[in-house]
Amino acid sequence: MSWSFSRKTHFDSCRRHYFYDRFWGQDPKLKWKLYEMRNISTLTMLRGAVVHEVISRALRSIRLGADVGVDVAKQSVSEILREKYMESKRRLWHIDNRPPGRKLPDITNLFEHYYGWPDVDNRALEAREIAWRCIENLLGSEVWRAIAASDPKRWMEIDEDTFPHFDLDGIQVYTKIDFAHCNGRPTIIDWKTGAAGDQDRRQLVLYSIYAQAKWEWEPAETDLAAVYLYPDFTIDAFRPTEHDVQSVRDEVKASFAEMLALEPAYGPADIELFPPTENKQHCTWCRFRGMCGV
Repeated sequence: MSWSFSRKTHFDSCRRHYFYDRFWGQDPKLKWKLYEMRNISTLTMLRGAVVHEVISRALRSIRLGADVGVDVAKQSVSEILREKYMESKRRLWHIDNRPPGRKLPDITNLFEHYYGWPDVDNRALEAREIAWRCIENLLGSEVWRAIAASDPKRWMEIDEDTFPHFDLDGIQVYTKIDFAHCNGRPTIIDWKTGAAGDQDRRQLVLYSIYAQAKWEWEPAETDLAAVYLYPDFTIDAFRPTEHDVQSVRDEVKASFAEMLALEPAYGPADIELFPPTENKQHCTWCRFRGMCGV
């Protein structure tokens, strides 16, 4: 058992989704189909992942002494998106098409292809345009110029390939910080490629708790910033209060306790304890919608 904000979102929005994601391997007849669905992403998710990857590459280039221009970064976006889009379109994730040595989680399987959405090619072009806009907005910002001019030796983390976790009162909590540095005040930045959400600030507060565990940064003395890249460049910057920190800690523990209460004492989990959501809006983009006949 572990905890993350994404796992909490699944649990709160639809217990059946959580069941399929958490216990996908317990039924031999269904496990490979569920595993297949579990690795589905959407064009929106892919767009965000590609933007984050290109930003990470640009930061690593700066750390090595080579600046990256907007045109080069946009070209990288195009190349990565095209490669991953074609993986999905050619169904390379399917066991019959999978290249030797490639694992299912490493091959793009888009929801739009899997469930036969119309006009997917044009949707992909729109995703590319939005990703380009994100890159243009960031690389043309004062925030980026300040980062590029700062001392890379004081950079703590750049969207690491590993998936960091820390212990919060005995709970293994997973986080993934986009960028952190201590040039001046300790600072954590989260790149956002979509609209602002209610969870954004709480997620950043959780990152400050992670930073306290890893680098001994005091949360109340850590600058936190959600940097929104689309449609316009905006920043929500703040420092968490002690109340903010305690509230997030309490939220993690309460959420984890809810999940733990439904864990089987032995044997397989009971699917009846994980009913589908009554809010069918959640079903539209659910990767497991095929299991529910939606």
